[in-house]
Amino acid sequence: MKIKTSLRLYVVGAMFIAGTLAILAMSAVAVSYFFSGMDVAMGNFMRSQAFGIEVSDGRPVQRNELTVASHWEDLPPSIQAHLTAEDMEFGILEKHIEGIPLIEAPKGGYFALKLERNGETRFVSMELNDKEKIAHFEKRKVPRFFYILLFALVTIGLLAVALLVLVRKVSTPVRGLRNWAKALDKEDLTKPAPDFRYGELNALANIIQSSLASVQESLEREQRFLGYASHELRTPIAVMRSNTELLNKMIEKGVAQEKQQQVLERIERAGFTMTDLTETLLWLNRQQGKSLPKHAVLLSSLVEEISSDLEYLLRGKEVKVLIATDETKVTLPVALSRIVITNLIRNAFQHTFAGEVRIQQTQNNLVIVNRDDSKAEESSDLGFGLGLELTERLVQQYGWYYENIDTDEGHKVEIHFVE
Repeated sequence: MKIKTSLRLYVVGAMFIAGTLAILAMSAVAVSYFFSGMDVAMGNFMRSQAFGIEVSDGRPVQRNELTVASHWEDLPPSIQAHLTAEDMEFGILEKHIEGIPLIEAPKGGYFALKLERNGETRFVSMELNDKEKIAHFEKRKVPRFFYILLFALVTIGLLAVALLVLVRKVSTPVRGLRNWAKALDKEDLTKPAPDFRYGELNALANIIQSSLASVQESLEREQRFLGYASHELRTPIAVMRSNTELLNKMIEKGVAQEKQQQVLERIERAGFTMTDLTETLLWLNRQQGKSLPKHAVLLSSLVEEISSDLEYLLRGKEVKVLIATDETKVTLPVALSRIVITNLIRNAFQHTFAGEVRIQQTQNNLVIVNRDDSKAEESSDLGFGLGLELTERLVQQYGWYYENIDTDEGHKVEIHFVE
């Protein structure tokens, strides 16, 4: 079974290893200082006795374990057996310990020191091999340095417990952050992020929330674009299909080339309209900071052209269309103006089943009023829908005046195009 890598495991392992090594190193230093202290104490004691004891006629003087002599050869045989004269240097303590003190009581210790003062040389030695003392140490159940090892192990155990508590205290809010992030939905993106105890986790939660909110916004924007595109492209697609069928019939019947050319121009115009619609919708949804190109537009021609393209919505209906326009030219973004006017006229045509639609253009103003005499249930939706939603967004984005009013008999829409 493959073990998954875990950041928590890495952190705990690294801290535990580092702490264990530090404890072992400190324990080793403590043992080292212990032995160094013993050597310093032993050396100082032997120095104090070296010239404090009179050695006459070159004879060595022995007091308990201590021996003071003028020559190396006068030291006890046991000292000479375990230490060598060649290794002796002035002021440096030489020693030999039998056994491993860290594990068991030593079986013997041999120490020698060579000193000089006023041209006089002294050799001082000490031999620690008291059988009774050694037997006493050997009877002890616990080695003398076991306590240092025990202290190190206890400290390592406490370190492990402290690390587990620390990791648990940190990992709990981290798991909470993970569970919160996994359960985030559209509604939670608008709510403040919960408190995860630590500032770093709270900052990460805010980043996650803002990132997901940005993704959600982009998704909604793309969904709106698809919805608007599918809605707006219906008209040019319908125009292209109907005029293509008409052109095929005209070709079969050998209709005059001039009339065929008119139908072909309508198909071509519908293709350009689809391109303009797509660019305008991208501008609205992505808002890349680029302005739409403006051209001088004859509103009367635009209104009549769109009304003609949308006539298929009135087939089978008893609807009278009245159009009144003038010759005013306005500098506007053509594609955006076409979308707005198309939606307004389409809405009026769709929701009028029997009655009248009046389209009046005066200079920069366009007023569309529909009167529906059929009282059909569909008329209750008059003035609403994806088309008018898009119209309101475009008008608001571009800063045009727009008014949408319900009337007793139908609906009235007024728009003022600002150059």
